[in-house]
Amino acid sequence: MEDFDDMVIFEEDEEELDAEDEVKLAEIYKLSNKLFKLLEDLKSHELREATALMIIRELVEDDKLLLGLASKMLSDLIYGFEDDESYVS
Repeated sequence: MEDFDDMVIFEEDEEELDAEDEVKLAEIYKLSNKLFKLLEDLKSHELREATALMIIRELVEDDKLLLGLASKMLSDLIYGFEDDESYVS
């Protein structure tokens, strides 16, 4: 998994994170790494798939923006665009 600093990209005009939010983000990152490690350790492919879908559903809920971003990310992964340096999503 990428480093936390590489994953969190902010626009220049966005307000700075306060210290409490930074602590929360670090904890989320730490827990997500542990969660993904546990997910990878599941022996059943069907359980991994079902668990991954449940996680996506919990994260997205009714947020249309997150749904769109998740859909776009999955499309990029499916078609292999994430490996193409010239591709801009």
